[in-house]
Amino acid sequence: MKKSNSEFRAAFVSEAGGELANNDYFAYVELDDYACYVLASGITDFRSTEAAKLAVEHFILSFQENPSMGTKTLGRYMEETNQRLQQTAGTQQKLKASIIAVVTDYENVRYVEAGNVRLRMYRNGRVLTNSSDMSLAQNLVDRRQADTVLDKHEERHNLYSYLGKREFFRPYVSLNIPLQDGDILALYSSGFWEHVDALEIDEVFHEATNEPKASLDNLEDLLLARQPQGLKSYTVAAIFVNKCYRDPERERKRKRKIKIAIIVLVILLIVGLIAFFLHRYYQGKLADLKKTETETVEFMRGDNYLRAQASCQSALEQAKALKESEDEERMRNYLMVIDGILAADKALAEKDYVTAYDTYVTARENSKKADLMGMGYIESHIVQAEQFLYVGDLIALGNRALDAGEIERAEDAFYKARDKAAVIHDDKGRQDAIAALEKIYDEKAKQKSEGEEKIKKNTEAAVADAMKKGDDMMAKGDVAGAEKAYLEARAIANAGGDRNSRADAMKSLEQVHQAKAEKAAADAKVVDAKNQQYAIAASSAEKGDSAFASGDYISAQVYYQNAMDKFTALGETGLAEQMKKKLDLAVQKQAASTKSQVDAQNMETKAKELYTAGDYAGAKQAAISAKQMYAALGNQAKVDEMNTLISQIDIDAVIDKNLH
Repeated sequence: MKKSNSEFRAAFVSEAGGELANNDYFAYVELDDYACYVLASGITDFRSTEAAKLAVEHFILSFQENPSMGTKTLGRYMEETNQRLQQTAGTQQKLKASIIAVVTDYENVRYVEAGNVRLRMYRNGRVLTNSSDMSLAQNLVDRRQADTVLDKHEERHNLYSYLGKREFFRPYVSLNIPLQDGDILALYSSGFWEHVDALEIDEVFHEATNEPKASLDNLEDLLLARQPQGLKSYTVAAIFVNKCYRDPERERKRKRKIKIAIIVLVILLIVGLIAFFLHRYYQGKLADLKKTETETVEFMRGDNYLRAQASCQSALEQAKALKESEDEERMRNYLMVIDGILAADKALAEKDYVTAYDTYVTARENSKKADLMGMGYIESHIVQAEQFLYVGDLIALGNRALDAGEIERAEDAFYKARDKAAVIHDDKGRQDAIAALEKIYDEKAKQKSEGEEKIKKNTEAAVADAMKKGDDMMAKGDVAGAEKAYLEARAIANAGGDRNSRADAMKSLEQVHQAKAEKAAADAKVVDAKNQQYAIAASSAEKGDSAFASGDYISAQVYYQNAMDKFTALGETGLAEQMKKKLDLAVQKQAASTKSQVDAQNMETKAKELYTAGDYAGAKQAAISAKQMYAALGNQAKVDEMNTLISQIDIDAVIDKNLH
């Protein structure tokens, strides 16, 4: 259809020149929708070769099987033709050729070349475009490194791309060129352009008619008139586009393409705007999340946990909505610490010191998973809760001593509780201690009044003297002596027949017997209470040893302090001194652990700096040292991070070694 509605005229002149055989070959095929014109020139050290013919025939055959003007398709034609030439070459003869092929759909034209066969295209008598030789001479001329004319340069046949090349074969495919009526395409081999320059060729085609044969005859006359020495095979071909094909539906197709392009552009614009606003919306929400997270951290650092709780809950909801799993997990860990601190603060304010202490300890464990946020606040309040508990322990100890009749010991415990409560501003503990002391004062006054009354009643008689002696011994705690005195009083009363005195003596003996039983029970209670307090102190000491062994020196300090206080309260000065030594050692270990952590971080920084500077050996050694330090500290996360860094250093070291 296209061929019958266009007019393409092709002609050529091809001769052997001074050679025994013509090493050039030109052929073409014109199909209904496509046409292909191919010129090849053999490159050989032999007198004759069929390289050009084989190249042209194979290229045209490939084109006929699959007519196309596609860049990749034309490149594939050339690759296949190159392989065919390599496969056809014998053991003694390697087939090589320069080639140029012009392909058209009668509306547009495109050419593909390898070597130094040339093309010039004319429009309205002027050069529209021309090919470039794929030679060293062309490169030197283009870079202005040669003063010699290209057609005479000694490197004009030193080609970097040609048919028959086995490696790095790279043909050139031109851009698509729309045709117009009157266009002329001229193809010619090196046997022609070495003797006829481009300006002469341009002049002939400037005066061309609609018949290509006349122009070719003029060009051949120019060549032969010069009678050049060593004339090789030469070929000149011309394609006259007297009329190119015009698609009757071109305008409709063009409008349709414009409409489709506009629709696609609008769709892409809408999609782009939606994507832009969605991205902008997401970035805005992400920025809000980061801002809220920052506020949470600032509130926690300022110990404002009520504000931090509201901010952290908001950040957690934002992270869930944005599906930012890392932020969500971090905020959840922060919130657990904040909730724990607020609950512990509430229990502390309500004087529930046991609950406050336990809740602070739980918050401290949660803080280890939350970047140690609030750790300083928690530690200080754990110590405060322990001090409040210590006041309560002293008051309980005093009450047990008072119940056992050990008034002096109870009084000492209550005094200590009162003084400790005053130091830590524990108003409730202080009031309880003062109330207990007032109770002791009342008891002492009562005992004193009863003793004086008894002495007064028994001063006039021997029975009264014995009873007084017994009462005195009883007051001193000498139960056996009191019993002996009361027995003496009873004997005197019996001897004298004084029933009232005898009754008083018997009553006193009963009191002695009851006091003996009560004292035995009280002594047992005191022993039990002391053993219980001793067990609590020993448990704290064991917990401190366990924490110390696991490297948790802060917890070890807390337990050793508690054990020392309880042993001191029990009067176990030796054990209290042992706890003091362990406490001091835990403090020293904590300081050393902090230094080891700093040393490990410094070694890690050194490894990264050496790695950045390209010192892979030094970086690896520093990273191994940092890994060992972190392992000694029990920081497995940092050990894994150092293993990753060591692996990356090894990979980069191998790459760097291979590059050099």
